[in-house]
Amino acid sequence: MTVLAERFRPSDIESLVRIAGALAPSLAAAELPPQYRDLAQRAHAEIVAEAAGGRSPAVSAILGPRPGQQVWMLRIWTRHEDTTAPYATERAALAELATHVRGSWANVGGQGDVPDEPPADDAEAVDLYYGPDGDAVPDQGFELYCEEIGRAQRSRIAPLNFVFPDAVTAEGLNRAAVFYPADDQGPSCIEVAGVLVFGYLDAEDGVVRVSVHLDSADPEHVVRPDGTVPLRVVVEDTVILDDSNHHAPHPPVLEQLLAAADPEQRAVISSVAVSAGLMWSCPSCRWYNPRATEQCERPGCGRKVKAAISPRAAALDPAPVRALEGPR
Repeated sequence: MTVLAERFRPSDIESLVRIAGALAPSLAAAELPPQYRDLAQRAHAEIVAEAAGGRSPAVSAILGPRPGQQVWMLRIWTRHEDTTAPYATERAALAELATHVRGSWANVGGQGDVPDEPPADDAEAVDLYYGPDGDAVPDQGFELYCEEIGRAQRSRIAPLNFVFPDAVTAEGLNRAAVFYPADDQGPSCIEVAGVLVFGYLDAEDGVVRVSVHLDSADPEHVVRPDGTVPLRVVVEDTVILDDSNHHAPHPPVLEQLLAAADPEQRAVISSVAVSAGLMWSCPSCRWYNPRATEQCERPGCGRKVKAAISPRAAALDPAPVRALEGPR
């Protein structure tokens, strides 16, 4: 669902509300349709109450833009070539770099403290090949750094008193779903309640790809206070993702999964747990923390955040300046 509010910053929307409130007592407001006139009068009443030191309870919060996806960029240069490629994880990039240095081990093998054969450990092989200062081999080197990618994100407004649509409302939203055919901008998709679902053949990876985009989800119907959307993904008759109250992993099970996972698996599990409201990501350092904790457990951080009180939410307690950061 496309709405005009998407084209305005939160500060612009605040100004528009105040303009409407200021114009509510005017003769021009009397000519507005009833629903618009009622909104203007509500805005006027809120402005008067605020000036008198009173405020009505907040019913929505501004969610900050979601950060883009991170990738690791590996640049390798020699006397004859200079290449840069992206990798999903640091470990994958390091493995590729180690493969490169093992293939060129003759340049350093047997010199000084360097063994004749490269070690099995990737990091050790890289350190021995390039040396402590990275310049052991003339005209060769590498850079490994993290970059954020992804389309531009935007702030969103989410209701604090979220209630999923009832059967009648849900049926109306389902009937209002829109199909967008493929064009030069992207593949075909269906939009329901602002949620975009793409399905297409991915020739590069050789798979049928299904992508769900939630950034434009309808905040009045399907966006929870923590910025997440209740989502269940079913393939054939198998539920492969379900973050609802009834099917979210129980915290002890989550702890067992994290304890048994390697670093890459732990990152994926933690990201899903944040989306399900079972963990929260520190706004300062992005450290994943258990839902029940009230401050970041990362050494050296310790940022205090009010713990979520519902089994689904990891929302922060709304402050006078209502700016919550959306989950990853």
